[in-house]
Amino acid sequence: MPVSSPPPEASTKSADWTDEELAATVRAYVAMLRSELAGEPINKAEVNRQLRETALSARTKSAVEFRMQNISSTLFDLRLPHIIGYRPARNVGSSVKLRIEQMLEAHGLETLTIYQHTADERELAHKVTALLRQPGGGVPAGSAAPAQVMTHTLRYVRDPAVKAWVLKVADGICEGCDMPAPFTGTDGFPYLEVHHVMPLASHGPDTPSNTAALCPNCHRRCHLSLDRDEFRLALYEKIDRLVLELPEPPLHGTAVYIDDAGDT
Repeated sequence: MPVSSPPPEASTKSADWTDEELAATVRAYVAMLRSELAGEPINKAEVNRQLRETALSARTKSAVEFRMQNISSTLFDLRLPHIIGYRPARNVGSSVKLRIEQMLEAHGLETLTIYQHTADERELAHKVTALLRQPGGGVPAGSAAPAQVMTHTLRYVRDPAVKAWVLKVADGICEGCDMPAPFTGTDGFPYLEVHHVMPLASHGPDTPSNTAALCPNCHRRCHLSLDRDEFRLALYEKIDRLVLELPEPPLHGTAVYIDDAGDT
């Protein structure tokens, strides 16, 4: 949470700071933040000293410290990570934050956006993939009280007889990998998920000829694996009742479609 106002010697007006001074501070901050996010140790006191020996020779230690807290405050407002040891300062003027944000955009803000929290599942997946490709990584702070957002989803009306019939035919055996259901559900039956081989969002029908009973692993494979297209074709070849359907564009391109098994 933001902290109290700066001590007297650190309260130099932002307008007194030149663009060169502010840019040097932002570059140093972003470099430290990248290291911290990678799980590498940082020495804030040493960076402060080096800045005052070079680009910030006219600034005090406290002034540099407070400017770092200004940067944390700007990142906090942008819902981006900040250096743990530089808690966001309170009452940072809008003109100050605007200058800092402009400097961040010029000196590495784009490298931090993958850490920005999101409620969009696709965006989340892309950011997770980007972070997985980065070496190292410290323990993230996370969110003690994640924010909530309203989203627009459309759900399809499903035929319970179709789902029940497919599950009965499967008889507790995954139609993708031929392995038994991984566990018994709360309803007392072997747990399998009914998957629409041609997605409902692509105008696939809710019929036995377009549905397969899959274990959760095979179901996720249909949606998320590198070989999902090959696996889907293999289902058509393996399960006699399936009829190949031609995909069509969704009726509403910006909507998210969800059926009762979690398919989109």
